[in-house]
Amino acid sequence: MKRTIAGISLAVAIGLTGVAGAEDMSDPNQELEAVKDLIWKKELEIYSGRGNGDMRPYFENTATGYSAWPPHTAVPNSAEDIKAAIDTMKGLDQEKLAMEFVSFTLNGTTAIIYYQTHMTQAADGRAVDARYEVTHTWTYEDGAWKVLGGMARSRPDRG
Repeated sequence: MKRTIAGISLAVAIGLTGVAGAEDMSDPNQELEAVKDLIWKKELEIYSGRGNGDMRPYFENTATGYSAWPPHTAVPNSAEDIKAAIDTMKGLDQEKLAMEFVSFTLNGTTAIIYYQTHMTQAADGRAVDARYEVTHTWTYEDGAWKVLGGMARSRPDRG
């Protein structure tokens, strides 16, 4: 009986901390803000790695079944495509990219983040002026938030 009560107490304690790890689940906005901040930090780390020619932070944050559609490919990429890019990106470390958070939504163990990017220098050092709108869908998997999917497009001129 003591084990059952201890097990129930542990399950309740885990449930109260939620997937975000927030201490007080009585305020859903607190959980939303904690998850938003964590995922935005991961996005910045992924792009920082990419800008330094390192795709490992991106690959290490992909969920099972990951698929995302970059703006210049005919079809979505898989996690294996990102894994293959780890070797091809070596030496391509001159990207200059500004990122701007736009929006975030959370429903249970699924989150979607929206942001804009502005690349002024490509990874090979070429000057560019490329603006994109990006969305990534994140899922809570095996104790961590992971990218499940996404899509990016060239940002239209909205005047």
